[in-house]
Amino acid sequence: MKRVQKMLLMAVSFFLVSTAVHAQEKYGLIVIAHGSPMPQWNQPVLKLEKEVQGIMTQKENQQFSAIRVALMEFNEPSINTVMKDFESRGINRVYAIPLLISTSGHSLFDIPAILGTYSDKDILHELKSEGIEIANTEMKITVGPTLANSDILKKSMLDRVEELSTTPDSEGIVLLAHGAEDFEPIWNSLCRKIGNHVCAETGITYFDYAFVEVGQSYATEGVPAILKATEEKEKTIVVGLYLSMGVEKMATHSVSFMMGKKTATKDLFAGKNIHFAKRGILPDKRISQWIVDVATEWVNGLQ
Repeated sequence: MKRVQKMLLMAVSFFLVSTAVHAQEKYGLIVIAHGSPMPQWNQPVLKLEKEVQGIMTQKENQQFSAIRVALMEFNEPSINTVMKDFESRGINRVYAIPLLISTSGHSLFDIPAILGTYSDKDILHELKSEGIEIANTEMKITVGPTLANSDILKKSMLDRVEELSTTPDSEGIVLLAHGAEDFEPIWNSLCRKIGNHVCAETGITYFDYAFVEVGQSYATEGVPAILKATEEKEKTIVVGLYLSMGVEKMATHSVSFMMGKKTATKDLFAGKNIHFAKRGILPDKRISQWIVDVATEWVNGLQ
């Protein structure tokens, strides 16, 4: 009997200690976007901070002491700036959500390295050479999923297509996306899933995609896919899997080299029935809600 009482006492003591430890913990949520040297591309991302805070304050038992958006590179607030802010607030557990489209070197290596949870001398050297500060903290950090782990991308691209679609039977869709050479099978799968969803919902039967890293390979990858679609269908709709940028800007500002001659890509599309999405994924309150949902799931799992 005494042995049973002793075991019960130990169990109760452990529960009380564990509860006390969790009660002392303060949680921080950092949403990390890639960042751009152009402020207008960062604004839609930075606006998520207030959106997420607003949704979170409406929840019962909201447990995050601070919610911030950070940029991986090019501009402030940087990851290190936000982490220092968290430390000044006495936060000791952090949930970091990479606000990236899908799996890439940024999500698996760069962001964890900047947060101080992953170490590779080559990656660290490259990050430091780009002027990126590495966080040095004792806070416990957990890195969450990318947007590919949600249904938002399919729904967002469907929205962009429906904004431009008028006669589905005669239309074709071309999806432009970042892509990642080392993770091409993952990106191929993602684009096909999006295409299947959009075609099923709209009745459009032609779909193609190309990987274009914010314009760098637009002329060599994007343009051929778009021109091919114009040969197959009377009308081509082009949408982009980019957070802050619409593909219309690519079409009007890119150049191509054909037969040694520099040509504006917009001239290649002259006279063709091509419609480009004017904006990217943001603004979209579904993203803010998704951030709140996955962050809440994480913090509840610690209780």
